Amino acid sequence: MFKILVTGGDGLLAHALRELQPADCDLVFLSHSDFDLTAPARMQEQLDEIAPHVVINTAAYNLVDHCETERELSWAVNAVGPQRLAEFCARADIRLVHYGTDYVFDGKKTSPYFEADTPNPLNHYAGGKLAGEQAVLRTSTKHLVLRTSWVFGWHPTQTKTFVHTILRAACKGHELKATTDQVSVPTFAPDLAQWTLELIRLGATGLIHAVNDEGVSRYDWTRAILEEAVRAGLTPQAPPVEKVTTAFFNSTMRRPTYTVMSNEKLTKLLNHRMGSWRPGLRKMLAQMK
Repeated sequence: MFKILVTGGDGLLAHALRELQPADCDLVFLSHSDFDLTAPARMQEQLDEIAPHVVINTAAYNLVDHCETERELSWAVNAVGPQRLAEFCARADIRLVHYGTDYVFDGKKTSPYFEADTPNPLNHYAGGKLAGEQAVLRTSTKHLVLRTSWVFGWHPTQTKTFVHTILRAACKGHELKATTDQVSVPTFAPDLAQWTLELIRLGATGLIHAVNDEGVSRYDWTRAILEEAVRAGLTPQAPPVEKVTTAFFNSTMRRPTYTVMSNEKLTKLLNHRMGSWRPGLRKMLAQMK
């Protein structure tokens, strides 16, 4: 029986882990208020009290645009906090599972990124996340970092995913615009949760890309969401979506364009395909209905 502490216990991925209810795992969920990555003394107290075999750190500051203005806070949560947590875990012989992001890459490739490819973050969010994952991996060879992208899924109270944003806009009759030059892989949170537990059981360590199988542009992802929403009866018809490029939004923050990550390593480790995100999207929309 694995005793597993899950941080960020109110979040999307934590909810997906909770829903799995694995028979061989005793999952303990702590919210941000109970396990704050910027409060090292409190983190140490909780680790001592709970004494888990594994910590799954789902907590992060992932408001990408806000990270540019709230740099000190985002760095504390995404870089310094994971480093301290990794050190606490290493001293207590606790395995740490931490999540990274596709944003660590600059998007200059035109084929999927592998774990061995050199990161080159373009913005403060990506820089903090890269520093966090490097610290985790540097601290102990027993720790595991899973890089993922465009995570989505149903949650009873949180409606902040891209899927929710598109559906809200469509239902309100807003004009929709989506970029054709931002390409990555939507990843279904319950799939990511399942892979995480499988990797824990295997004793996997190091850096692994954990995404579904199918890369897609923001434009095509938006179209897929709307088409499935019509099938699910969540909206009577799919509104038109205007194709634009990232430059249209005139953002001062640099974003990578192509960040599709290969899940070849994960597929070999788990001995099964990760599958498309499309069945996950249908499941999410069915739950929303």
